[in-house]
Amino acid sequence: MIAVILIIVALAATAAVFYLTVRKKPTKWVYCGAIDIGIPNMYSVKDPEFVRYPNHTAFRDNEGFYYVVMSVFKTDNKWLTGVVRTKDLHNYSFVGFTPTQMDGKIAPYCIYNPDDGKFYLYYSDWKNIVKKDINFSRLGLAVGIDIKNLSTFTDHGYLTVEGMPELFAPNLGWDPYIVKLEDTYYMLISAAKYEVHLAAAKSLGTQWNYTKIAVTGILENPTLFYLDSKWYMMLGIYNGTCYDLYSSENFKHWNVVKKNFFQDKNYSQLPSGSTSIIVNDRFYHIYQTPLEQNRFQLSMAYIRVEDLITEINKVK
Repeated sequence: MIAVILIIVALAATAAVFYLTVRKKPTKWVYCGAIDIGIPNMYSVKDPEFVRYPNHTAFRDNEGFYYVVMSVFKTDNKWLTGVVRTKDLHNYSFVGFTPTQMDGKIAPYCIYNPDDGKFYLYYSDWKNIVKKDINFSRLGLAVGIDIKNLSTFTDHGYLTVEGMPELFAPNLGWDPYIVKLEDTYYMLISAAKYEVHLAAAKSLGTQWNYTKIAVTGILENPTLFYLDSKWYMMLGIYNGTCYDLYSSENFKHWNVVKKNFFQDKNYSQLPSGSTSIIVNDRFYHIYQTPLEQNRFQLSMAYIRVEDLITEINKVK
């Protein structure tokens, strides 16, 4: 009888340890809700992006801070790029706004180039749109020398994308997203019902060359991550409910992995506009979520990388 009791106690202890271990390590997405980014005079916020190096790794300064740029719609009707920083991806502090001369130049993507010590801020000019059957913005570039002092940023004007389809030429689209592979920079350009397009350049600047359609379908505003020697891209749409997942081994040819890959069931709509980062074996996804009166906030979810890989492999 004593032996039986000891066996039962041992099994119960093992089960308890297993249960606590599983609870301690979540095996699915953890939704953290809205994050406090501490931006003053903010009416709405969209389009977050981590500041990155050319090879897409996240920029981190000598104090250990990551930086996030985003579209900020202020209460004074100024539309500026705002910057916040974080060490732990949960707590954020406000850094500043781009100069008021850059009113309307938002949906940013910012690269720190260690070769010249400058920050290249690509944007969509939403207060100088081109009206066709849908609205397009002009894509442009501002350059600064200090991400902690945005007064150092100056506008270098609109891009020229040689060979771009006539509908978009020479610089129309949204949400530029740039990665350097070997000796070439590639820029993804969103155009909603007119697909997602790819352009290329040998250096950061305003001169680019059109390459091809990257992804077909009504999609926009990509967020990318690199995992197991493969590129992954999440894409959504402005009035959508989720993000679809695509993959590529060479950045030029993309294949759908899964529709409705990322959702937040707390929201009936989940308009695209997000960024992601892998830190300490966790994948963090920061994305915009809707408020009333066409306003937005930023929310965050995370998942263990091994569980993210499992989710991806489930649909292959």
